[in-house]
Amino acid sequence: MARVEGRTEGAPKPVAAYSQAVRVGSTISVAGQAGFDPETGQLAGADVGAQTVQTFKNIGAALAACGATLDDVIRVDVYLSTLSDFAAMNEQYAHVFSAPYPTRTTVGVELPPGMKVEITALAVQD
Repeated sequence: MARVEGRTEGAPKPVAAYSQAVRVGSTISVAGQAGFDPETGQLAGADVGAQTVQTFKNIGAALAACGATLDDVIRVDVYLSTLSDFAAMNEQYAHVFSAPYPTRTTVGVELPPGMKVEITALAVQD
């Protein structure tokens, strides 16, 4: 099956050689998104909560470019600049998904200055 790129102005433009999202058949993979507002290029806020909200807006836009929604997400990988932000990120995450929740991995990593969170998503449509 061919890879089909999902591209949208509703999410930040890639800063390197990758696609915002790619669809292969019924599977959609969304590249790591952060809390950058695509209109301003600035982080949506200094705290992980505001950045998580914007990150999911970006993921939703990338999914829409491939004809999918957040309801199609089956797996999420969350990267936090500090694991002490887990509860605040999880509070916003809980507003996005409902049971049965996507599978999820959350790890602490070094992110660029100011970035508190980066999230990838994998979606499948019937």
